[in-house]
Amino acid sequence: MNPPAVTPGSFSAWLLAMRPKTLPASTAPVILGWALAASAGHVDGMLGAGCLLVALLLQVAANLANDYFDARSGVDRADRLGPIRVTQAGLLTPRSVLIALLVCLVAAMLVGLWVASVVGWWLVGLGAVCMVGAVAYTAGPFPLARLGLGELAALVFFGPVACTGTFAVLHGEPTAAAWAAGLVPGLHAAAILAVNNLRDRQSDARAGKITLAVRLGEQGARVLPLALVVLGNLAAAPVARLTGQPLVYLALALAPLSWPLLDAMRQTPISPALNGVLARTGQWEFLTCVVIAVLVVF
Repeated sequence: MNPPAVTPGSFSAWLLAMRPKTLPASTAPVILGWALAASAGHVDGMLGAGCLLVALLLQVAANLANDYFDARSGVDRADRLGPIRVTQAGLLTPRSVLIALLVCLVAAMLVGLWVASVVGWWLVGLGAVCMVGAVAYTAGPFPLARLGLGELAALVFFGPVACTGTFAVLHGEPTAAAWAAGLVPGLHAAAILAVNNLRDRQSDARAGKITLAVRLGEQGARVLPLALVVLGNLAAAPVARLTGQPLVYLALALAPLSWPLLDAMRQTPISPALNGVLARTGQWEFLTCVVIAVLVVF
């Protein structure tokens, strides 16, 4: 049953479609890449803002694509444990969701072309891959989610592509430190998706969506996000070493503070309660990246 405040076609329905609680996954890596570039003496607010806008638009596009194509394929059903999906619930028409998806992709392309015109046209190829990736998670003849590659895609696109890519735009070429930094948000973004797929494991299996959580079984699917968060926390160490910034080692102090989140991943029943764990994982990624960004700059 839909919450009373959400009516078909309303602004609240569009907020549900865009999934604002997931957006730290795209903002965190850009902030970290921007901070690394700033520490190297490269600060261009307009280009940095352009990278951030492209990342946000592509994530919203990915969320809309997931909503639209999972409804079409029958993966999203009324008995799902996750938040309401607007296409399946009839809160927005499939046509309007598809149009919004295309608008986000076109807007991301236009901003990306402007950034490429300033920085270099090599960005066009990377941008094209990102646009395909935003849709290919749930669409196309071989959706990544159905192949169990969702977590790997999240690690790559929300990690090195977003973080190291932002650094390359602002600095000129990636460094070993920038590649290492990309692992922090990448591993945590993969953990977000792993929690999502743990929650949806049974319904995905019934719909033929063979995610990594379906392949691993419940016990393995619980260990996966926990391991990814721990590895993301520990990735601060190579960032500190490669940047030559000893202060970044202080970010390792966050690792023990993640225990309540890890315990929730391990013990929360397969139920809507995992929605809260998913949101907390996104918040943890954002906190970790911001802390490292501040330590890198100062």
